[in-house]
Amino acid sequence: MKMNLNIKTASLSGRKAHIWQRLSAIYLLFYSPFLALVITKLPESASLKVLAYNLSHLPYSGVFELATLIAVLLLLVHAWVGVRDIIIDYAPRASVNLWLTVYHSFLILLLINSILIAINLFGYA
Repeated sequence: MKMNLNIKTASLSGRKAHIWQRLSAIYLLFYSPFLALVITKLPESASLKVLAYNLSHLPYSGVFELATLIAVLLLLVHAWVGVRDIIIDYAPRASVNLWLTVYHSFLILLLINSILIAINLFGYA
């Protein structure tokens, strides 16, 4: 089974990208102060593992974890749209598809790595 990871520039829409960029920015605008408020209300943490433990044992941890998951996904979408536009605007036309495919693969690896870190920190397995 052959997977085709090439990104075709003809199918990329500026309107859809603009909408996704704005939606992700609005969500992250509200999530960031919420995260800061939650962290300031926690007891002092000496390590990232203790901070992750404290965050996973909040009274509303299910809501917090869902909000964090949505924030991470929208952060990846926001980054994808921003760097995608830079690549489309400034990369030589002959290599745009190559660079978009490389960037897309990098973001997938970053998402997998983030999931593995969350599993390790929060102890899901």
